[in-house]
Amino acid sequence: MTILDRPRARFASLGRLVGGTGTDLFAGVGYSAIAQAAPLVVNVALTPYLIRHLGLDRFGVWSLILVLLFTLTSLDGGVSASLARFYAFHQAHGDRAGTGRLVVGSLALFAALGLLLSGLCVLLAPSAFLLHISPQLRGETVEVLRFLGPLVTLALVTNSATSLLQANARFRGLAGVTLCSCAVYAAGVVLVIGHGGSLTALAAVTALRFVVLLVGGFVLGARHVVIRRPLLPPSRERRDFGGYALRMQVSGLTVFLNGEIDAFVIAALLPIRYVGIYAAGLQAASAVRSLPLYAFPPILTRMTTGFAQHGLPGAVREFHLLQPRWLGAVLAYGAVSTAAVIFAVPVWLGPGLRLSGVVAATLLVGYTVHVALTGMRTCLVRAIGRPGLETRYSWLATVVNSALTVPLALMFGVVGVVAATAIGLVAGSLYFVVLCGRVAELHRQRIPLRWILAIALAVLVAVAGELLVAGTGWHGMAPLTLAGLPVVAGLVVAAIVAVPRRDSR
Repeated sequence: MTILDRPRARFASLGRLVGGTGTDLFAGVGYSAIAQAAPLVVNVALTPYLIRHLGLDRFGVWSLILVLLFTLTSLDGGVSASLARFYAFHQAHGDRAGTGRLVVGSLALFAALGLLLSGLCVLLAPSAFLLHISPQLRGETVEVLRFLGPLVTLALVTNSATSLLQANARFRGLAGVTLCSCAVYAAGVVLVIGHGGSLTALAAVTALRFVVLLVGGFVLGARHVVIRRPLLPPSRERRDFGGYALRMQVSGLTVFLNGEIDAFVIAALLPIRYVGIYAAGLQAASAVRSLPLYAFPPILTRMTTGFAQHGLPGAVREFHLLQPRWLGAVLAYGAVSTAAVIFAVPVWLGPGLRLSGVVAATLLVGYTVHVALTGMRTCLVRAIGRPGLETRYSWLATVVNSALTVPLALMFGVVGVVAATAIGLVAGSLYFVVLCGRVAELHRQRIPLRWILAIALAVLVAVAGELLVAGTGWHGMAPLTLAGLPVVAGLVVAAIVAVPRRDSR
């Protein structure tokens, strides 16, 4: 049973759980955003360095290793995704011993999973020859694949530590530990790769990052934990946790099938360098997409409060207040970013990665429609306790994506793979609109002509600015920062044109 299933009086604890006052809440959201954004920023900064020193083929192998790492850690039965909720439940009741049992239980489970995965990785690593990898890279690929099991184990155990901090509203501590781990990782990458280190050495640096997160997370969270016998959670909690985790895993499978599986399809059908091309484009698109998502925590809290106080009408009222602003802002931001990213990626990585810019733009088309249509509806269904609707539309997106991936890949290569993902996201988003309309009477938001004109003008401004930046011939992180200015200018133009003046109302 989730928090939303409990009596409405329990919602009074929500504000205390996430930080009490509104100021504390938004400070927590800010620190949480730092913790989420720091690894993304570091990866963006390091990608040109890695491509330059590794070469595109070795970078493709490393990108595939990272996809495998994310896949194996996300397919853990939904345990990692469920820990924060159950840690928070114990924190709300002041049950530090219950938290301790959950810590011990999660670590034991992750250790067992890690041992199993380590054995499988050792056995299956030689099958790397099935991929489109040059003979010169096969030995190194097999070696780093054997390292994957321990790396996955560390990542899983680290999830327990970071979930503990999140559940106890230790967002500032989480941000600090994350920044430290990212600094260690960045320094290690520069040191190892700069001296001609292997991919296995790069995996060791990644493991060091997880160790910093793990140790720092549990040190900061230690005051919320008491270890007492019995060491494991009682059978009732294990059953509740298992049922909740299973539902989270079902939803998580759609994330894997709609995104990470693309890398495996590319590796199976195309030379390994195209995995690197895809990974660079995906990284750029994900970075752009993540910015609007940082607004979710306060919006979800606002809708949840409206539901707690006034039932479904209260949540729907908040939706109608927020959706028009959200739709216009996300569509403008997405359109401008999609047009700009085609030029910005080659500025970031060099002219040899122009195809990564096309990959990023194709993905951003789907991401923009997805976030615009589902953002506020996602907050609504979570606030009213109907998260199963998310699973339904996600699976439709997965089915469409899976049906189109191979045919489009054979016709258009790596761009066809991501086009299938974008089409699936659009189809799923439209279905989610229909599903939410059955739950509550939601007004359909039409896009005013003024918005369309504002967005079109903003795109023209952004493209003109990006052409000027691209014409300099500069490449790297500094020019990438410069390439962000036309995006800002386009959004300012969109805001000026789209927002009516006071005297014209």
